[in-house]
Amino acid sequence: MPSVVDATDTELDLERPAREIVSLVPSFTELICSMRLGNRLVGVTKFCVEPAEVTNAIRKVGGTKNPDVERIIGLNPELVLANREENNEEDVVALRKAGLNVYVGDVRTADEAKAEIENVARLVGGITLKIGDGLEEALEEQRHVQRLRPRVRAAALIWRNPYMAASGDTYIGDLLRVCGAINVCEESTRGRYPRLQLSELIELDPDVILLPSEPYRFRERHAEELLAQQGLSAARHGHVYLCDGQNLTWWGVRTAAAIAEVSGLLDKARAGWQAEAAMVSELPPGLNLNVTQQDVVE
Repeated sequence: MPSVVDATDTELDLERPAREIVSLVPSFTELICSMRLGNRLVGVTKFCVEPAEVTNAIRKVGGTKNPDVERIIGLNPELVLANREENNEEDVVALRKAGLNVYVGDVRTADEAKAEIENVARLVGGITLKIGDGLEEALEEQRHVQRLRPRVRAAALIWRNPYMAASGDTYIGDLLRVCGAINVCEESTRGRYPRLQLSELIELDPDVILLPSEPYRFRERHAEELLAQQGLSAARHGHVYLCDGQNLTWWGVRTAAAIAEVSGLLDKARAGWQAEAAMVSELPPGLNLNVTQQDVVE
């Protein structure tokens, strides 16, 4: 009997691995599909768009913040997958009052992503060997070069007008830490995603600025606006980068690829630093230096 405790300290005891699942989180949806269990998904949100060849055909149950609770109850799934940050507590409460098993996750670090993958695998009877191995390998690579490489000051923005950045108490913030960055918003006193005026961002003076494609869709013109701000070290040295928002915000299947992308972008600001040469000299034999999203999905 699968049994796990979720982020709300709720214990879920299922009589068997869940066969009918509703996912209210894109990361969970992608994870289930990566286990080749997409045929068990009876409902997903409109934001669950990957992998498109699977999710296009699945019934939509609203958004992450405004799911159709009555429709979900009508589907009578054996398991609903939710997230503390992406979904509203009142919706989780309503689904539980209707007698549904709701697992609520809360991933704020890459290590927690590993644990979350294992919890979901237990609930659905899935196999995650390839995903877990790829993630652990990526983390191990970062640990081995941590003492060798220079640290750089970085900011990861998630919104514009006003600018909002990821603090240290976020999954994106942990990716920065793992990849050897000093997050200029690490210990924000204004919440997990502090709002910043441009003048405040200039005062924080990151060496690297990351502009992911979601939740706000940063484009080339937005990067150019920041590159024009010569008061920013990142602008003076050309280290303002557009990056894959799904990699940075969808934990799980994409975590290894996110680590590779973020560390690669940060390496561009490490003068004279050659990550691959350092890794080859320092890593134990057998570690793969070229982990990609494709590797962990297959």
